[in-house]
Amino acid sequence: MIRTKPLLTLLLCLFFFIIILKYRTLKNTILPSTIHILPSSPSTCLESYDSHKLHKSIFYMSMVHFRIPVKLSQFVENKTGFEIGAPSVTTWGNLGVYAAARVVDTTNFASQTFWESGLKDGGSFIWKNQTKGKQYIRDAVDLQGIPNEYYDFVCATDVLEHIANPFKALLEWLRIMKSGGLLLIIVPFKNVTFDRKRDVVRIEHLINDYHNKTSEADLSHLNEILLLHDVKRDQGIVNFENFKTRSKNNYKNRGLHQHVYDQELLYYIYLCLNLNIKIQYTWDYHNLIIGQKQ
Repeated sequence: MIRTKPLLTLLLCLFFFIIILKYRTLKNTILPSTIHILPSSPSTCLESYDSHKLHKSIFYMSMVHFRIPVKLSQFVENKTGFEIGAPSVTTWGNLGVYAAARVVDTTNFASQTFWESGLKDGGSFIWKNQTKGKQYIRDAVDLQGIPNEYYDFVCATDVLEHIANPFKALLEWLRIMKSGGLLLIIVPFKNVTFDRKRDVVRIEHLINDYHNKTSEADLSHLNEILLLHDVKRDQGIVNFENFKTRSKNNYKNRGLHQHVYDQELLYYIYLCLNLNIKIQYTWDYHNLIIGQKQ
């Protein structure tokens, strides 16, 4: 006959054994709200796209922080960065990127754009009366002359949606970034912009643009844009006819939103490029994603 005390001790040992086993199991479990799964291959998904393989890592909206980031300075402190389509005072400026980074070089596709004028290749990027870096005139899809694996981070605000061949651009941005560097991208939150009536583009479409070598002169989305563009929400439009004329001349002005993005698409684009996703934010009319190059 088993006495009560040894039986109780046995049950307690069994209980603690089960607790430890569960802890070890949970420790090795990937929690979708906090950890992002990466493709096992070091290459991108562009060479042999497999939807089922890419989507084994499931996107959850709980991954996205629906609030403004307090600061992003911890990601770029004393780092050397390169901004595409600079400068973005209301985003990178207000979020502390310019102040925290040691150097920020900038580029734009032309010396005069809708948003800036008087840019000079080889000039200086001035932030709060301080020379922060150099100014380049380069197309986002062709950063010719910018060295390989030089920068600690690359950032772009409201640029990717203007690009007809986004994967070509993204590969260029990764080319100039060191291993372990960060890619910070902001695109519009379509629900509150003039793109609200348009559908988010499929990643397969973007991959086809890459393989078909779609140029920045492409106007294949023009009819869709003219049909679904919410003119009332676009303060830059004088009238529809003016917008139509401007849009047909997009290669010179780059005003069109070639594609529409959301956080889920950004997530899978980053996975396709084998980036380790650090964090995602949505606030006001911004979608931000930060990923690390392996």
